[in-house]
Amino acid sequence: METIFTDGQLTKLIETMRQKQMTPERFNSLLSSGILADVLDSNADLSDRDTVRAALKLGTLVDDIFRLSVDYSQSLEQMIAAGQYDWTNDSITAQRFPIEGNCVVEFEGRYFHFNRNISSENVIKEIEAADTANPWSTAKIEHVLSHGKTFPEEQRKFPIIGLGSVAEVLGNRDVPYLDRLDSERELDLGWFDDDWDPVCRFLAVRKVSGA
Repeated sequence: METIFTDGQLTKLIETMRQKQMTPERFNSLLSSGILADVLDSNADLSDRDTVRAALKLGTLVDDIFRLSVDYSQSLEQMIAAGQYDWTNDSITAQRFPIEGNCVVEFEGRYFHFNRNISSENVIKEIEAADTANPWSTAKIEHVLSHGKTFPEEQRKFPIIGLGSVAEVLGNRDVPYLDRLDSERELDLGWFDDDWDPVCRFLAVRKVSGA
């Protein structure tokens, strides 16, 4: 039976390969391994994506909108410790990034991904304009740390930026973000005034209605 793929489907395939940073070497390895042939087999059961991801030793998918809980009675140091990071930037201090509050607050969180180089100012504009009826705000450091504790494997996939907390460090405006170096999870700082790479995800939050 002849199969005809649309230009849109082929474009989406190529876009996905680019997003996953597929190299020619890895693609050749995928072809020669037979795994791609298994996935494309008409008898393959692909109905449960989480099961497939588990077989590939990938983490569970995070929903488009997810829950984050912030315990404001904790100090910054306690929030950092709860995330069990392999490395933390020493410039992330309570003096630069104060935590204000004294109770547990529930938030909705989501990623914004623009797939292009983009400035912090433009990210903030896009986030604020995304839902004027129930607005999103750029995540502060407490939201970033709650995310790192709740979804520790996510930062192994892409950097996760919190533009809502900005502090001066050595004359630069810095913001917290989650990233990885090889297999290690890192809590680091990035320059607010630099453009961000296409791979970055920007964490946004809003309070849970009624919470």
